[in-house]
Amino acid sequence: MRDRDHETGHDAHPEEERVRKALLAFADLIRRLEGEGRLPRATPLLLSRLGDLRRLLFEFEVRYTERLLPIEDPVERESRRIVREALEREREMLEAWESDGPDEEDGEGGPGSDAGPGS
Repeated sequence: MRDRDHETGHDAHPEEERVRKALLAFADLIRRLEGEGRLPRATPLLLSRLGDLRRLLFEFEVRYTERLLPIEDPVERESRRIVREALEREREMLEAWESDGPDEEDGEGGPGSDAGPGS
C-alpha cells in the first residue's frame, strides 16, 4: 500500500516516498548527533550520508523531470511525422476527388466513358 503525502493527502509515488524517508532519516541523524554532542566529530559520517542522499536526490530529479517533460525518441518523432504527412496527403486527395466528382451522373461522360465528342 502506498503512503499518503502529508501535505496533499494524495497517494505518494514510491520514489517520492523513498526520498522523503531518506531526507527525514538524515535530519534525525543530525538531531541525534547534536543531542549526543557528537555532531562536529561526525563530519566523515555526515559527508558519506550526504553523498548518498545527493545521489538519491539527483536520480529522483532526473526521473521526475523526465515525467514532466518526456524525452522524445527521434525514431518515434520521425514515424509520427510520416504518418501525419500521409494522412494529410490522403485528406488532400479525397478533397480533390470530391471537388472533381464523377461526371457520369451528368451524362457528359467522364474519363473512361464511351461517349466521345462526336457521339
